[in-house]
Amino acid sequence: MTYYLKKLGHQELGSIKSPGDKPSRGRYIYISKDDRVLSFFPPLSKFVKNDSSLLPIIPLYSTKIEKVYCNYIYHNDKYNGSTSSRPRNEFRIYSNNALEMDQYLFNFNDIIVMKKDEIIIDDEKQTVYYLDRVTPAENKYYQKCEDIINSCDIRDSHAIYEDTIDEIERKITSLSTTPIQTVIDTSVTRKIQTSNTEISNLFNPTSFRDFTMVGYNGKCAVTGNVVKYGKFLNLEAAHIKPKSHGGLFLPNNGIALSRDIHWAFDKGFFTLNDNYSLLVHPQIESDFLKSYDEKYISIPTDEFFRPSLDSIQYHRENVFGLFLSSGRL
Repeated sequence: MTYYLKKLGHQELGSIKSPGDKPSRGRYIYISKDDRVLSFFPPLSKFVKNDSSLLPIIPLYSTKIEKVYCNYIYHNDKYNGSTSSRPRNEFRIYSNNALEMDQYLFNFNDIIVMKKDEIIIDDEKQTVYYLDRVTPAENKYYQKCEDIINSCDIRDSHAIYEDTIDEIERKITSLSTTPIQTVIDTSVTRKIQTSNTEISNLFNPTSFRDFTMVGYNGKCAVTGNVVKYGKFLNLEAAHIKPKSHGGLFLPNNGIALSRDIHWAFDKGFFTLNDNYSLLVHPQIESDFLKSYDEKYISIPTDEFFRPSLDSIQYHRENVFGLFLSSGRL
């Protein structure tokens, strides 16, 4: 087993001067540039200015069982034309309200412990990062983590540990049968929109599904309903411009649909108008589907998740009515 440990510093937590004060800058976790540490996280390029990735983090200190997305960014002005006398060359995981439970939870000298793992969520293997926060009040646990950091030859209060940390493993085991809720803070989508990283490189099938489900509050955009029990639900993330047509795993190319509605959308039984209303094909023999003709789908409140009009137009011109031909998606 491999763990990453880091004792949190004053500056990375926003340089809070006194308890109760607000941070004077953004809060983040500074990541060591040691190769052993960087191999623990997704690879980022120094040739893409401020290259970034999305980290799905499961906080083990929270009373809620959540997968919280965070921005992992390589600030690499040093290699991208900076004229500053002190060009930036550092890796950061940016904190957000969801990660810190809507408060300034992390404190100076707290130790964070992370474990990278592959787990099954919704019948799909996913890479996640478990994160625990260890405070000095947790005497034995904290001392154990501090000893690991002090015995490691990585500078500045970082460590890679290749053994078992029982406290972490017990907490992870307790999550095994509990459904995990995905949370995406608005600060995460803002950073994505200002990123120099090609946005399509930030998403994969898992994050596409997660972002789409969050954007539509876990309900079908057409019916407004969902059937679920525990981890089982009849909701899917549908591509507007199909994958087989070159559609990307972008949240604005996704729409949350129940399985039967998704199937009908992929077959071209209905499409969307530019005002987000349904256009049901006149030859469809379904009173159920026809009852939604000209009705509006639910639109995400955050514009980041709203369906791309270009994708909608593509679906209308290239997918709508395909069920009448022998062509297959």
